[in-house]
Amino acid sequence: MRATELFDNYIFGTLSAEEKTEFETRLKTDSEFAIAFEKHKILIEGINQHEQRTHLKQILSTIHKQEFGNEAKIVSIKEETFIKKHGKTFAVAASVAIIAVISTVTILSTGGYLLKQQSNAITDLKRDVTELKYSQDAIIEGIKVAARKPSRSYVPANVEGTGFAINNKGYFITSYHMVKNADSVFVTNNVLDRASAKLIASEPSLDIAIYKIENIDAIKNLAFPFSFKESTSEIGDKIFTLGYPRRDAVYGEGALSSMTGFNNDTTMYQISIPVNPGNSGGPLMDEQGNIIGIIRGKQSSAEGTGFAIKSNFIKQTIDNLENDSLKKELGLVTKKSNLRGLKRSEQIKKMQPFVFNVMVYKK
Repeated sequence: MRATELFDNYIFGTLSAEEKTEFETRLKTDSEFAIAFEKHKILIEGINQHEQRTHLKQILSTIHKQEFGNEAKIVSIKEETFIKKHGKTFAVAASVAIIAVISTVTILSTGGYLLKQQSNAITDLKRDVTELKYSQDAIIEGIKVAARKPSRSYVPANVEGTGFAINNKGYFITSYHMVKNADSVFVTNNVLDRASAKLIASEPSLDIAIYKIENIDAIKNLAFPFSFKESTSEIGDKIFTLGYPRRDAVYGEGALSSMTGFNNDTTMYQISIPVNPGNSGGPLMDEQGNIIGIIRGKQSSAEGTGFAIKSNFIKQTIDNLENDSLKKELGLVTKKSNLRGLKRSEQIKKMQPFVFNVMVYKK
């Protein structure tokens, strides 16, 4: 729906209650959107006033003809004509209307609302890494680990994000948009030193990529914590995620706010977790520690609104593989979450070794 149509639907009361609430929330959170709406409203008011004046003149003309006949003339009681008296007012109104239209189009199309809606409706949450930031992080990390192991310096990755294990054989899931055209991929976390990973399979249409870590010595003997929820999640269910919007793991929690994603995409959930660049590929968990989705991105025009690919599409991606032996390798270790019944801090401790900071290098 074009922005002007959305504005008109709100003004004339044709939006549903849910759409009206979403519209009013956007007015409060998106200043460009609010400015564009106000200018569009001025234009509509000007048009309505002109139509009302025209309609009134038609009514008066009809009454005059009924009372005095078609031949009777309307004589002004003043010398100045209506145009002379109100011409400047109409000119100003017309100018305001034209300026409003031009401003609205400019704001909505040049780096503004329409452009965001069309080309950046969902912001990818890969974390682009700059040399300066990487150097700062490396210095901080070096200070923290200097006492326990020799410091190592690496060429900074182009992109960083998150991934999570699907079994204890080294296989993990991450976002395809993050690793697309990657030359090499490495992972690390609180127990795993920097380890290389290779692409095993991908499904670009679902934004899913499956990788395998080459050296899993640090985690192969740890109890694998995850399971995938088989039953359908419900709106309002409490959810949480763990990811790498910075070099240390970051926890976030919220609720499942819709069973569909942007533009009613049925492959995604809408979530009320404030996800950030670096969260791409992270696990979306229910309260019992079952994986219900993969963090995909967020709505660029609404803070605190994120999207996650539903976990059943991981299974679908695996089931669609032609290699039967690989399908078997990718099977889940457990059907029951080892996180069930634990308090959140304990759940996170068991999760952390199997949630990875993914570092992507591109030529």
